[in-house]
Amino acid sequence: MKIEDRSGIAEHYIFQLWEKGYFSTLNLITARGAPVLVISQGTRNHDAGPDFKNASIKINDQILRGDVEIHRAPEDWYQHGHHADPAYNNVILHLIIGKQESYEPAIRLSRTAVPAEIFVDIPEEQFRELEKTYHLLAAGESEPVICQLANLPDAKKLAIIDYFSHERFDAKAERFREMRQFASWNQILYSGIMEALGYAKNQTVFRKLAARLPFEALLNEKKHTKASDLLIYIQGLLFGTAGLLPSQETSFDWRRIKDQAAKDYVEELEKIWANFSKRLGLEPLPREDWLFFRLRPVNFPTRRIAGASIILLRFFESGFLEKLLQLFSSQKENPRKAARELIKAFTCQTSGYWAQFYTFSESADDYNSDKKVTLIGSSRAKEIVVNIVLPAIFGFASETGNSQLKNQCQQIYFEFPKTTTNIIERKMIARLFSDSSEARESITTAAKQQGLIHLYKLFCRRNECSRCQKVASKLE
Repeated sequence: MKIEDRSGIAEHYIFQLWEKGYFSTLNLITARGAPVLVISQGTRNHDAGPDFKNASIKINDQILRGDVEIHRAPEDWYQHGHHADPAYNNVILHLIIGKQESYEPAIRLSRTAVPAEIFVDIPEEQFRELEKTYHLLAAGESEPVICQLANLPDAKKLAIIDYFSHERFDAKAERFREMRQFASWNQILYSGIMEALGYAKNQTVFRKLAARLPFEALLNEKKHTKASDLLIYIQGLLFGTAGLLPSQETSFDWRRIKDQAAKDYVEELEKIWANFSKRLGLEPLPREDWLFFRLRPVNFPTRRIAGASIILLRFFESGFLEKLLQLFSSQKENPRKAARELIKAFTCQTSGYWAQFYTFSESADDYNSDKKVTLIGSSRAKEIVVNIVLPAIFGFASETGNSQLKNQCQQIYFEFPKTTTNIIERKMIARLFSDSSEARESITTAAKQQGLIHLYKLFCRRNECSRCQKVASKLE
């Protein structure tokens, strides 16, 4: 292990000690001498923003909930620009690796100091014990896992995967049914689709957007515009409610938009939002809620919102539920064609302004990117169908006692083509089928992918191998 000269042990070891709860066992003292108890270390944040989210600490007798940032030196707070970043306004603990020498309080953009700043200096001999006790891993190293399911016959493993694909589908359908206490099926489908368009980084804020601008409220706006202008009208409402219009960005440089047609488009969006927000008194979401960092430009939330507007327009006349039920009814005998039609319903090509731009100031040329990239491609459309549409319609069928529709949903689900392979699927396939390429190739449907994900989330990510074995043994 390399010991850092200035700041004690290497940073990635401190991250592991924090994540594994070591600091919850200590009576810590802030740089100003106040006692601190770590109640919950929160969850690791691999995106932009603080290192750990939703932690809880106790300073004297006050309990605080918020984020944690870890640095090698106190001045890193300013060198990394956290003092000017609203994403760090909720940091409650600044953990600094090394002895306390010079000290400059970390001030947040809100002009308040981080409540707790703690210096941590672990002697090398003490660290050697911690390394063994907490099974600390070197950078790039991963813990070996011996999976008992891997020893089963391939046919048995595939049967277990099928079982958990059923479980995951039923769990999602039940979740949608529970939401019926508070929302219509149109709103449930709309909210779920919007959340799916947020991918991992912007799911929460897309869900907030759907809640702040409900589907029924959008439908009520039809009377304020003619049919030919509905698309740009929907976009004006969505972008304005999202807080992403140029007028909602203090540093926006209008000179970046040089094309007159693009200027006209943006000015029309601004006009639509100004009239709508004034009439209804609607406040936009905070702009800083949206994450662009470490996203491919084609996946920027601005482009996903543009894609969402096209989907909304397709379902605007009759609503999500009625139009989807019509599609299911027209393809009762052909689940594969039904799957193709569903994918098509949620795939959106680029056109107009969004064929040229990725945000309101950055064009495809700025990224040397292909202007023909879809707003919502078939891979994301498949995810929407598998994770939202099919379980939601199944939930509706359960609510109304429509067994034929339930069977149709399940049939489409279990024949639905494979979606994009993700890191969880790759990890699970390697764990279960390390010596069988034929079995690996049996993961050909979205349902089997869902089964692998469900296995991972229920047991593997928590290393609950004994529970997994008990459940698997009951299936024999």
